[in-house]
Amino acid sequence: MSELQDRPLDPYADAEELIELFDQVFGFTITPAMWAWKYVPPWTTRFYCWVGIADGKIIGYCGAVPLRGWMDGKDAMFFQLADFMVHPDWRRKHDFFGRAVQQFEKDTVGDRKLVYGFSDHRAFLLLRRQGYCDLVEKATARFVHPNGRIPRYEFREWKFTEPTIDALWLAQRDQIGTALVRDTRYLAWRYGSHPANRYRVFGVFDGATAIGWTLIGADPPGERDRIPEVPVVDMLLPEAAMKDTLESLAKHLDHSLAAWFPQRLASGLEDTRETSTNVYHFVKGSTVDTVLLRDSLYYTMGDVDWW
Repeated sequence: MSELQDRPLDPYADAEELIELFDQVFGFTITPAMWAWKYVPPWTTRFYCWVGIADGKIIGYCGAVPLRGWMDGKDAMFFQLADFMVHPDWRRKHDFFGRAVQQFEKDTVGDRKLVYGFSDHRAFLLLRRQGYCDLVEKATARFVHPNGRIPRYEFREWKFTEPTIDALWLAQRDQIGTALVRDTRYLAWRYGSHPANRYRVFGVFDGATAIGWTLIGADPPGERDRIPEVPVVDMLLPEAAMKDTLESLAKHLDHSLAAWFPQRLASGLEDTRETSTNVYHFVKGSTVDTVLLRDSLYYTMGDVDWW
C-alpha cells in the first residue's frame, strides 16, 4: 500500500486535480473561480487547506474557510470545515480525515476560535465517532406562504454595501449570540461577489425605521434543480420580528419562502421539514461547549450553501 503524504494546499498547482477529485466525490465539477472565491475571502492572509497525496496523485482534501465571528461579546475567528474529500479507491486505505484535522489543530493552536461545519457527508460521521466533533442539531427548513393578512413590515432593496447594514450589525450583535459577523464586508464578499449565484438584499422597515434585513436568492425558483420556494438565504432581525418579517416578505414577493435558522427561533412557524444536513461543532481545542452552542449559535441557509 502506498504511503499517504499530506501537505498544505498549493491553490494554483493543485487546482486541476482538486476539481477532478470534486467531480469524482460529489458528482459535479466546480470552476477555478469558485474554488478561489470560497477559500480566499478578503480578510484571508493564508490558506487553511490540506491535500493528501498517494502514488503521486491528490487523493484527499480538507479545507477550512476562515471567517470573522462574534462570540461571548467579542470578535473571534470562525473556521468552517468544508469539502472533506477522499477518492473512492482510497477511503479504506488511509485515515486522511483524521490527519487533516490534526494538521488544522496544529496550525490554529492558541487562536480564540470556533470550528464548525454543515454536512450530510459520512466523513463527519466518522469524525464524530473518533471524538473530533459533536452534533449541535439537524438543520430544519421552515416554509412561509403568502396569506391574506396586511403585511406588518415594508421592504426596500439595498446594495450589499448599504451603510445601514453595518449600523444594524453593531446594534444587534449582542443579542444574536454566536454568529458570523454580518456586516457589509461579509455581505459584499459572500453574496455580492459570488461567481455563480445571484442574490438580493432588502431592508426591513417598521414605518421609517430600519429594523433589519433579509437576503434572498435571485435565481428563478424551481429551475436547474432549485427548490420551488424563494430561498431566504440570510437575515439579521430582532428575534421578535422574524415571523412577521417572513410573512410580510412572502406577501411582498407573492411567493412561498424557505428559510433555515436555529430550532430555538422557530416559534410560530408550523410548516417545517427536516433536512439531511447536520450542524457539527469541532470540539478539539474549542473554547465553547456544544451545549452552549445549541442555545446560542445563529446560522442561516447562507452559512451552509457556500456554492
